[in-house]
Amino acid sequence: MSQPRPQGIDPQVPDSLLDQILGRKGHDPIPRAAWNEELQDLLNPSISARPPHVPESGRIKTIKNNEYHYFLAFDRCGSDPRHERVEALRGAGWEYATTDDVEMYSKDNVKQSNEIRSGDRRLMKIPKQRWREIRKDQNLKALAYINPRSPASPMGVASMAATGISSSIMEDFASERARAVVGDVSVEDGSLKFSGNASKARIPKGE
Repeated sequence: MSQPRPQGIDPQVPDSLLDQILGRKGHDPIPRAAWNEELQDLLNPSISARPPHVPESGRIKTIKNNEYHYFLAFDRCGSDPRHERVEALRGAGWEYATTDDVEMYSKDNVKQSNEIRSGDRRLMKIPKQRWREIRKDQNLKALAYINPRSPASPMGVASMAATGISSSIMEDFASERARAVVGDVSVEDGSLKFSGNASKARIPKGE
């Protein structure tokens, strides 16, 4: 049966750590006089655990309009503005998100009703159906990219083959090796003649 938690201890602190600090379940207790300030703060329930960026910049608190997918896109203002990214997205069907669409954790993110930004990023939106189409296209391309049988893959035969040289993926190494003919070079009429479809790599002894 687990021992009751002492009063005045933050309930978020795990029991296993309390066992070590308070000397429960066979552990030697750490004298309270040896508790440093950080350990005291960890156990103190009156001190809230808050990250350094509270409220979180760029984080959506509530989505009011669930018909859209939301995305923070690079959009730098100031003396060296860069709006190419958001303009390209707008051309692809994205729109600027508004306060009718979302509520942000940080009120500082809301510059105007139709301008929500976190530093050099501006919140944009796109209909969910269009977003699903985009993600499916990305996923199919990623699968094709890692599939060596796909012409779109950089590991595919089509992309690795040199012009005029036939290539294939070797699935049966033994049979392919049996058909190999070690090449040779000869000189006829002052010109080089090549034969065979394979070559040997000579490795010096000791390597």
